[in-house]
Amino acid sequence: MKKDTDSIIKGITDMIKGFEHENRVVLDVSVYPELSKIIEVQRILDITPVYYVPDTIPMLLEKAKENEQYYFFLSKLFIKWTQRFIDLRLLNKIFIEKEYHTLKFEVITKEMIDLGTYNFCYHKIIEKDLLIELSPEFNLIGDIVGKILGFAKRNKVPILMLNQKLVRYVKKEIPIFDTANMFVDKKQHFFSRFIPLRRTRGVRWFIGITVGTAISPIGFILAVIDP
Repeated sequence: MKKDTDSIIKGITDMIKGFEHENRVVLDVSVYPELSKIIEVQRILDITPVYYVPDTIPMLLEKAKENEQYYFFLSKLFIKWTQRFIDLRLLNKIFIEKEYHTLKFEVITKEMIDLGTYNFCYHKIIEKDLLIELSPEFNLIGDIVGKILGFAKRNKVPILMLNQKLVRYVKKEIPIFDTANMFVDKKQHFFSRFIPLRRTRGVRWFIGITVGTAISPIGFILAVIDP
């Protein structure tokens, strides 16, 4: 067990070092209530981050224009993932109208992810009241989790989170490694590359990273880092 732990810690350390010049980050659904702040302060960051979101979100926004039932699914998804208000009009402006063209928001498609991770999550992580009655039936939670983790694994990109709902969804299927009290000297610099910490006081941010290990049924653990 100690050997596995040492290997995981080394993997996390190596990934954090690799993030020193990384400008890509996946946005967990819990971050959506803070999108307006991200837009406001983006100019003060040292880098211009590229924020990635599953293409499922803009897909549902588009479908909702023709069928308001999809707003119901979006609202239910957001309530489950975060109990904070999410501005659907702002999401439309970002992902559909492309109003904030100076910011780099990109969508995650199946062509960009590790499909083994996606398929595992899609079939294992299910919320029955978020199965959308398309043809065939569509597992909304499994799809979003699979794209977030599948993109993070394939591209070695960190996941930005405002709560640990993602952790709670996956912990029965994928091992979680809590890095509390570790990497103290690296965390502040690491976070400041993506988050204007001084401008978001009172908000607790987390970063999730996928680290390869043989002890996981899917070949990686999800490590959680907080500032």
